[in-house]
Amino acid sequence: MATSYADSAQAREWDRRYDDWGRPKAPKVEDFHDYEAAALKRTQMQAKAAEQEVINRKARAKRVAAAVDAYGEFWGLK
Repeated sequence: MATSYADSAQAREWDRRYDDWGRPKAPKVEDFHDYEAAALKRTQMQAKAAEQEVINRKARAKRVAAAVDAYGEFWGLK
């Protein structure tokens, strides 16, 4: 707790001194988080995961059907 307080106090003091020297601190692009881009990326990842899940379900259904057919043929149920 003390470290985070000291760090933030030191950062505020540095910002104050830097601004006092007549050189305003310009914000950098990487200082800000783009919530809209992150939400869009998360949505796209969820869509891809949903598509992959559908593909996996179809593949599982085919494997189960093949196993049931093989079981039926083994026991002479066909």
